[in-house]
Amino acid sequence: MVTTMNTTSDRRDEDSPRAPALAQQPLTPPIPSYEVATGIAPPVAPPTPPRDVLADELPDYTPVDANQTTFMIYGTFIHTPNGPAYHLSSLLDARIAKLRIRRLRAEDIALIESGRNRNVSFDMSTTLYEAHDPPFLQNEYYIQSKTNSGWQGALQLRFGFRHWHVRQVMQQGVAPQAMLTCGKVGALKKRILERKNEMEPSVWKDSQGRVLATEVLKLECGKMLPTIELSKDLSQTWRELMLALWVSRMWAGFGAGSGP
Repeated sequence: MVTTMNTTSDRRDEDSPRAPALAQQPLTPPIPSYEVATGIAPPVAPPTPPRDVLADELPDYTPVDANQTTFMIYGTFIHTPNGPAYHLSSLLDARIAKLRIRRLRAEDIALIESGRNRNVSFDMSTTLYEAHDPPFLQNEYYIQSKTNSGWQGALQLRFGFRHWHVRQVMQQGVAPQAMLTCGKVGALKKRILERKNEMEPSVWKDSQGRVLATEVLKLECGKMLPTIELSKDLSQTWRELMLALWVSRMWAGFGAGSGP
């Protein structure tokens, strides 16, 4: 039974010298998929109207209700307490070089909630954000919006001694600009000792120290359930950016790289 997630066991500290990607890495058993590791089924959604009615009420790319601030991952779907809302291109432990996130369309939600299809195909053309693990780079990931309404420009995600750091990449040859951090709360000693313990909450803050989101691996029936709570005052752009950064951070620890 997996109870914690070591997101940095095979990643170097940002302040340490660059090391070969495969140097002296201990052999560890593969991390099971979320479906296997958690054994948790998504919550049963309330009865839904017929497909054509739902499609009219929830047209493509209708923003998720701003009052919904809690999101949970079941397999490749991100749910609110009311049901599925977003879709990941792969499980977080898949050995791939890119991970994508998209907003579920009304027709997808209708199929999932009716039980007719829980394996909805990922439509690449509707990707919101794409996270990329470049080859030959260690502990360095990039997230980019694939839509005009998303956060423009590339964002660099790296892990330091105490925090994950998100920096905005302005242009080639210019140092990335600090934007966000993600780390544990409490005294310095606790933040260092617990930095790899995903059962302890991690807090996302902007460069002014304002809390934008809190994430944790909750226990549900003794199983792990990745969960994030967003700040209530975030705009739609910021909400979806935080979701993209959240899943990218976990993917970096679970399955980034070693794929096409």
